[in-house]
Amino acid sequence: MNHKAKSKRSKKFYFFSTLLALILIWVLLVVFDQGPVGVLHDSDPELALSRAAEMPGVECVEKVISVALVEGDKPTYSLVGELCAIGGFDNKTLQVLVSGAGYGSVYWDFPYQPETYSYMRAALAAGDAVFNFDRLGIGKSDHPFGMNLDVDTQAYVLAQTIDALTAEQNYDAVVTLGHSFGSVIALSHALSHPEQVAGIVLTGYAHNVNPEFGPAMGQGIEVAAFGGPFVGDIFDPTYLISKPGTRGNAFYTSANTDPGVLRTDDLTRQTTAAGELISMNKYFADQSLDLEVPVLMIVGDDDFLVCGGELDCSDHAAIIANETAYYSPAACLEIVVLDDTNHNANLHKNAPQTFALMLDWVARYVGSAGRAASEPCSVS
Repeated sequence: MNHKAKSKRSKKFYFFSTLLALILIWVLLVVFDQGPVGVLHDSDPELALSRAAEMPGVECVEKVISVALVEGDKPTYSLVGELCAIGGFDNKTLQVLVSGAGYGSVYWDFPYQPETYSYMRAALAAGDAVFNFDRLGIGKSDHPFGMNLDVDTQAYVLAQTIDALTAEQNYDAVVTLGHSFGSVIALSHALSHPEQVAGIVLTGYAHNVNPEFGPAMGQGIEVAAFGGPFVGDIFDPTYLISKPGTRGNAFYTSANTDPGVLRTDDLTRQTTAAGELISMNKYFADQSLDLEVPVLMIVGDDDFLVCGGELDCSDHAAIIANETAYYSPAACLEIVVLDDTNHNANLHKNAPQTFALMLDWVARYVGSAGRAASEPCSVS
């Protein structure tokens, strides 16, 4: 009798424990799914901030695109971005800008001294259409449970986004441009959906991680639900955010940085999902050997994230040799190493020269402003 009673109690315990676990999972997935949060945390009267949409002659349309995290799922999340062009959208190259961890669309359309630091403005002036968006988990877009966001889910979201955009307009070509974690997304997307892009630009990324970066990052971040500007807006404990004043040493070369950039960066900093940080390491291996689209890499020789340990980026030839080994001839790889530039290449004083290099590559390998690529990738 005792044995039977214990057996019944064990079955009941197992049943209710399982039920409780399922309820807890449901709570995490449903309760921690959130909508948009703010983009500008505070104001600074000394900073005159401006967006690309304010450029003369620019037409911009806000796009809200329904997406799913996994193929086969119903698209229940909203991704929000801005599609802009000068002189109409059809028959242009579409540049899709993918931000890094902790950065929203502001990174590509930086509002401080935008004639210098907004790549979006430069691309629009070059005659291309631009889609600049907040990735899921950032800014105006929905915030799923943070452990459900990783490199490959974001790459699948990017594929749905490009599908939605190209279904509405007739573009000559599509090129994705990534920064940091956004570069990893662009790489993953190009591997899984090469038919969607005519080329990719990777910035703030290399096949190396500085061993000093992890400890420094750990000291410079906090849980967004408990500290920082989104307390009361974000409740999911798997979202992280950098602490005020910590990005300067990690992402900037001080002699090549305007203090106003640092202040604006702090005012516009965004969240990072824990699942993204956990997942990105696998793309520092040799998957890039399978890329079949042209690739431009932009690396700063002071990049604190990817330079260090076994890779000395001050030796430009060494980083070029290191990266070349990770790409096949099909990628027609070009690498540019920037002097006196840290991780945020767009936000250093030499940004206009960097933008010119990127736009020149797009014109040569992808095509721009209604003109075909002048030097298309050709592998004999």
